[in-house]
Amino acid sequence: MGEGEIVFIDANIFLELFLGDIKANICADFLKQVKNGVRAMTSDFVIYSCIIQLERKVKLPEVIEKFILFIGELTNNLDILRPSFQEMLTALTISKKYNLDFDDGFIVSCMLDNGINTLVSLDKHFDEVEGILRVEPK
Repeated sequence: MGEGEIVFIDANIFLELFLGDIKANICADFLKQVKNGVRAMTSDFVIYSCIIQLERKVKLPEVIEKFILFIGELTNNLDILRPSFQEMLTALTISKKYNLDFDDGFIVSCMLDNGINTLVSLDKHFDEVEGILRVEPK
């Protein structure tokens, strides 16, 4: 991640932290970097997906509230994109081309439409997508 570069954050970075999974500490460290100045973007779709996953897996409203408040703390350096209908349609084409789920195609569509080429994600299937550089959090 170069200086001044905007990175896109995948849902699994947030979920890893809030579900306390194996790479929770590295994701926490990366998200602290965002809070302290690394410019990042995600979409409202990613945020909603995280909330749904937390609701299904943790089933505790206080964890969802903590997540929402945490996102609010990041908003000085985290832009939350509201994708267009065209990005949704493009996501379908991308999903087919790279054999991705719709949500992952949607991430790529949003990134390309907003001139972002670096994705912070734990999902290796993004490595096959042209024009996208996937990096794991550090």
